[in-house]
Amino acid sequence: MIRENIKKMEEYKPPLEGRTKKNYLLLDFNEITTEPSPKVKRALKKFIDSGRLQAYPEYGNLNKKIADYAGVKVSEVMPTNGSDQAIDIVFRAVLAPRDKVIIPTPSFAMFYQSAKIQDACILKPFYNRKDLSFPLKEVLDLINRKVKLIVICNPNNPTGSFISVNEVEKILKKAKRKGATVLHDEAYFEFSKITAKDLIAKYDNLFITRTFSKAFGLASLRGGYVISQKDNIKQLFKIKGPYDVNMCAKTAALAALEDTKYMTSYVKRIMEKSKPKLEKFLTKKKIIFFPSRANFLLIKVSQPEKVYKFLKNKGILVRPRNDPGINNTIRISIGTIRETERFIRIFKTVPENYLF
Repeated sequence: MIRENIKKMEEYKPPLEGRTKKNYLLLDFNEITTEPSPKVKRALKKFIDSGRLQAYPEYGNLNKKIADYAGVKVSEVMPTNGSDQAIDIVFRAVLAPRDKVIIPTPSFAMFYQSAKIQDACILKPFYNRKDLSFPLKEVLDLINRKVKLIVICNPNNPTGSFISVNEVEKILKKAKRKGATVLHDEAYFEFSKITAKDLIAKYDNLFITRTFSKAFGLASLRGGYVISQKDNIKQLFKIKGPYDVNMCAKTAALAALEDTKYMTSYVKRIMEKSKPKLEKFLTKKKIIFFPSRANFLLIKVSQPEKVYKFLKNKGILVRPRNDPGINNTIRISIGTIRETERFIRIFKTVPENYLF
């Protein structure tokens, strides 16, 4: 009964279980390391005590608040159950079985999962193996009439790599000529400040996905959204369920958007204080790391699993990566200055043969 392409897939199962039961410093999933705005907690408590948990969701001015924040029209946004759902809906809307999709690799696992569900043919130009820069020429060369979707994760997870909006537009132009769609994932927009949203009016083949899971700190509540032209959003609503975004996520998103100063203050501390401090330490220790515009760094070590276990035993979780093109690496989320100092202090004790 199950389609053959589904049977051939592997479950996407990130190592999440048990990580919040102990007092770990969570530097493994690019979450913020503090709680979200106090306004979020107050709004959630008020909703829980409202006597309306049994009622189906009502969204009120959620679209408008998201559109105002993003700087687009209300008709150009669609709230989703995390950016994972946003990605999945775009893939479902665009790809038919055996269509080709370009996913610069390595990248976020959801892209590959969504493509495989659609039984699409995945083309994987690799990020530059020397510096993990975006493979612009390779992507442009691959775009033809058989390609229906090009994915740009900007900045890219897990590499931290980024490309300019001018380069994104080069891809959009060629994709438009060849009848292809571009998905520009901006999960780390608040950290990178890179966005293609000003290109929405110009290109009807552009979809942008964003999340409330990262800088806003709402990962457990699953809130995200899609930005695109009005007609595209209208089509996506046909795929999305009417109640996919739950009321806790809606309540938290609205509260977070009412306190963007809290978020921007956290981002400023991470990107202007903690990140440079960690980069300076890694440089002094001669640990190779790659340029990143997000709240994480990818570093090279000789034995990532041993480094991971050593740090875990010391109460710090990081994410070892062995994807094609980035074998023997560890991704480290960046926390507050105090947490960064704690990480540095413990990392200094990692055995040298684990690192070099």
